[in-house]
Amino acid sequence: MVALPFETVFEGSDGRYYTDWQVRRRLRDGEWSVCMHQRAPHRRLVETADDALLLLTPTEPDDLPDGLEIRVIERSARVVNTRRVPPR
Repeated sequence: MVALPFETVFEGSDGRYYTDWQVRRRLRDGEWSVCMHQRAPHRRLVETADDALLLLTPTEPDDLPDGLEIRVIERSARVVNTRRVPPR
């Protein structure tokens, strides 16, 4: 059995979805800072670089909306919107 590079997928109050890898990276890089971590129910409140508050709530990967998928490259995993057309 191969271990996946993510344990949790979070739904953000901004309508976006993040893997725990993406959350850890943003926290480590200083893009976000933790304001509150709640255990029951499990939620995180973070402050973004533009001073906005973002609530992160765990969700099941199978519950991602259509058009969103988790892409794994080496040890990183991110939620990708496959419906968007990349800019030219």
